[in-house]
Amino acid sequence: MTATPRPAPPRVVVCGLGPAGPDLVTGATLDAVARIPHRFLRTARHPSAGVVGEAASFDHLYESADDIADVYSGIVDSLVAAAGEHGEVLYAVPGSPAVAERTVELLLADERVGVDVLPALSFVDLAW
Repeated sequence: MTATPRPAPPRVVVCGLGPAGPDLVTGATLDAVARIPHRFLRTARHPSAGVVGEAASFDHLYESADDIADVYSGIVDSLVAAAGEHGEVLYAVPGSPAVAERTVELLLADERVGVDVLPALSFVDLAW
């Protein structure tokens, strides 16, 4: 008797938009944008947000939530739901997803989804 393979969990691919304009966005991020049709921006208020194309932003959560923790949990819940619906979604954040990104930490700890983190430049890289 062979075991039935378990379906892959829904995925969130997290990419960074770099610390400034589109010229600092990595090729890996651009490839992910081209490949994944369901896209989200942590905020549309970033100089490189336009490279993501058509995407939903979470700016409304920042404007309506009473507490920043509510913003982060709302973003994660929305991404998990979208990944469950579509199988895979893109989540683009300012700078690098590995530097000071609480939503990415929460996603990585969430067992409902698999998470791929694509490296990107951060403001720290430029300052260094």
